[in-house]
Amino acid sequence: MKKVLVAFAVTLLVVMLAAGVYFVLTMEEEPAAAPATPSSSAPPETELNVRRKAENYAEMLDSLDYEIMQNRDTVAWLKVPGTEINNSVLQSFDNAFYLRRNERRQYDVYGCYFLDYECTAGARDELSRNTIVYGHEDVTDDPDGRRFSQLYRFLDPAFARATPTIQFCTQQDPMEWQVFAVFYTNVSFEYILADPEDAVFEEMLATARQKSIYEYDVEVGLEDKILTLSTCTVKYGDHDHRFVIMAKQLGEEEEAPVSAEFTERDENR
Repeated sequence: MKKVLVAFAVTLLVVMLAAGVYFVLTMEEEPAAAPATPSSSAPPETELNVRRKAENYAEMLDSLDYEIMQNRDTVAWLKVPGTEINNSVLQSFDNAFYLRRNERRQYDVYGCYFLDYECTAGARDELSRNTIVYGHEDVTDDPDGRRFSQLYRFLDPAFARATPTIQFCTQQDPMEWQVFAVFYTNVSFEYILADPEDAVFEEMLATARQKSIYEYDVEVGLEDKILTLSTCTVKYGDHDHRFVIMAKQLGEEEEAPVSAEFTERDENR
């Protein structure tokens, strides 16, 4: 009888211990108390997916630091004067990850601005020969649309003259880029090579200038690094054409032009 009582007591103890462990593992946290109404002196809460616009390099650095804290894939800041293109640039392990994801990695049909995965980001001397940034447009080629739709403002000669440069900056360097080509192209033209060899790069530059709707008075050659902004277009009614802006990197001490000089080529529109 004594053995039976001992066995019963041990069994009861095991059951109680098991119940206690189960309770600890499965209990839910108490619901948090409702937040107090902020006073007028309290700082506003940061909104998810906020986009801080930047007017100069100091503000770009501040915005870059903020965006990197939100997403470690942030590598640069892109600003096209006269547009709302004033955002961080992301980079992933391929060119598909950010195709439909925004700066916070959330689904977004307009995606974000992202750097080709084969490009190198960093100081000006570390950049690839061709720094390629992709972005969506609104499938109407509307220059007032979202994201890279606003690149279509370059089709207006007055805007193109007033916008001779683009800013693509990193934490290491402020960088100004002078536009030398604005063109439509079929994807058969391989303009998205990050580090082409001399002969290929030379041919790429010549073809871009030949296709450009403006003949810019800008010299660009093998010693230069270029920035390529690429988006889709519905102009030809297919998925095989793109609208592209190309610009060359200006030197650290080189003064940025205040306007662009070019001759219009209506046959390339």
